[in-house]
Amino acid sequence: MAETLVLGGLPEAEALMLADTCLLWAHRLSEWCGHGPAIEEDIALTNTALDAIGQARTLYQAVAATRGGESTEDRLAYFREPDEFRNLQIAAAESGDYAQTVLRSLYLSAWFTGVWESLAQHDSPELRSFAIESAKCARMSFRHAADWVIRFGDGTDESRKRIESAVQALEPLVGELFLTSVTPGDAAQHQSALMERIRSCFSEATLSPFVLPTTDGSARGSTGRERAELLADMQSLARAHPEARW
Repeated sequence: MAETLVLGGLPEAEALMLADTCLLWAHRLSEWCGHGPAIEEDIALTNTALDAIGQARTLYQAVAATRGGESTEDRLAYFREPDEFRNLQIAAAESGDYAQTVLRSLYLSAWFTGVWESLAQHDSPELRSFAIESAKCARMSFRHAADWVIRFGDGTDESRKRIESAVQALEPLVGELFLTSVTPGDAAQHQSALMERIRSCFSEATLSPFVLPTTDGSARGSTGRERAELLADMQSLARAHPEARW
């Protein structure tokens, strides 16, 4: 049986993984709305969340179009169960403090930058156009997150303590980024580029050199609970009024 492709060239399973990761990361970022350390940061995080939601919508719409029937972007986002989501675990993990939030954004945007830049070379004009625009968003998110990681690392004793704690908290989840390849290109090259982005930021932040974790996050039992709790909150309105039209 032929593999189902969306946007002219992306396997459906990988499209859902990307969409789910974008959506859950965006929801975690949206939890900061009104609680950021400054008004400008509230807006910055919200803009990153909106970019990620836009990418998720495009992918969900493409998957729904290939499936046909009653499949829609909303059904994919709001009416699947937690164990049906294929997101990278770090996207659904609790945000913690601001240091942990920006560090997660650093990791995810570094990963997404490589993914979108690779897909931007695809033969499909539709997929290529989507990936080019998405890569711009990922690079912007990475610059913002890197600026904050550097501020935390090369700031006060308290700020350094917070970013070092964030590194430890997210360490069990980072390995999955290096084990997850979306594009058919050279996986080793993608991993090397990802490593370089992170190490360069850590170096400027005067943090200890980034070392690739030996775990992929599967041993961190709380991730399933965190995703279930996130989805219970995110899906509650749609499920309470399943026939509503907004």
